[in-house]
Amino acid sequence: MNKLSIMAKTVIITMSMVGIAYADKDFAHHSLLNSWTGFYVGANAGVMFNNAQLKSQQLGFTDPNDTCNASSNLSSFFPGIQLGYMHQFSSYFVSGIEANITLNTKQKDTLGCTSAYSNTIYDRFSFRNQLQSSIKGRLGRALNWNKSVILPYLTAGVSFANVGLTYRNEGGDYYSKNTTSPGWLIGAGIEWAFSQNWSLRAEYSYADYGNAINLNIPGVYGLLDPNGSAHANLSSNNVVVSINYWI
Repeated sequence: MNKLSIMAKTVIITMSMVGIAYADKDFAHHSLLNSWTGFYVGANAGVMFNNAQLKSQQLGFTDPNDTCNASSNLSSFFPGIQLGYMHQFSSYFVSGIEANITLNTKQKDTLGCTSAYSNTIYDRFSFRNQLQSSIKGRLGRALNWNKSVILPYLTAGVSFANVGLTYRNEGGDYYSKNTTSPGWLIGAGIEWAFSQNWSLRAEYSYADYGNAINLNIPGVYGLLDPNGSAHANLSSNNVVVSINYWI
């Protein structure tokens, strides 16, 4: 199942639930959470599925074409925290903004190319994705469904990934770089108010950072190449469960 298919199905499910809200005009004012208006803080945990595409070139690489291209599909569990503000309008539409940060428990994957003539001769890269943060908007509609107060919503914003890329070979050449890469994020989720001041939610999001990092590789095995470089494109699919305390 590709990313667009996952995203499309998530949006369809969310919008279907919003449709239920239009049919329910007797929204429960006696709900545990009287309104989705206010500040909230919370913690989250989830799984991130990273896809990194590495492309590199250098005249001294072991490959006859002077290139080393590889891909990584790195998955990681992450804990995190979030802070946000929401406002519920008289029409029961709800909008707000949230900032969050998550830390990957598995931060590094190795990619590389080995010589066709000897597996002791190689060009090896290490790609790191250490943590993510985001600032995103949320838009949904409060509804009372099966005596439960829930909020299906869509979300979009900007995401930042703290990434790194390192090159080394058996000859002792070593280059490394760390940077913070911005990207865009889109997703959908559903939040359930299970107490006067507490809510629980599940969310899916997709983030794309494009060309996340560039690394200059000017010399390999003593062979200088002013155009020697590597770059990695990064995208991620994220599934997260969060708990919030409403202030």
